[in-house]
Amino acid sequence: MAEVELHALVLCDYALTAQDGKISAVGVFSQINVARLPATHGRCFIVAILEAAPGPHELTMQVVSPSGRPTLQQAPRLRIEVPATATSANIVAELKGMRIEEIGRHRIEVRAGDRVLGTSPFTVNLMLRQQQPGNA
Repeated sequence: MAEVELHALVLCDYALTAQDGKISAVGVFSQINVARLPATHGRCFIVAILEAAPGPHELTMQVVSPSGRPTLQQAPRLRIEVPATATSANIVAELKGMRIEEIGRHRIEVRAGDRVLGTSPFTVNLMLRQQQPGNA
C-alpha cells in the first residue's frame, strides 16, 4: 500500500461525519450553473475517502480552473492522524464563498506534498436568463 491512496472524492451540498466515522454526503453534484461571471458559490463540501498507513499525514485540497489556476486563496491544509488500528481516513472539508471566474471544466485536487492523490471534475455553465414572453 502506498503511504496514502485516494479512493473517493466528491463535491456536495452538505456532508457530515457521524460518531461511528460514517460519512453522509447530501446533494452530490458535478455541475454549477451561474448567471454571470465572476460568481460566488455560497457553500459546498468536499468529501475524500482515503486509504492510509497509520500515523500523521499532511494533505492539501485545491480547486483548479479550466486554465489551470488555483481558485481557492486559502486552500485547505489538513493534518490527519490515522490510528495504528486503522487503514483509512475520511475527510469532510467545508468551502464557503468559492469564487468562480471561468466557465468550463474545473477540478478538485487532493495532494500529499507534491504528489496528486486524485482529482474529481465539475463543470461551471453560464446560464443565460430566459426572456419572458412579450419582453424584448
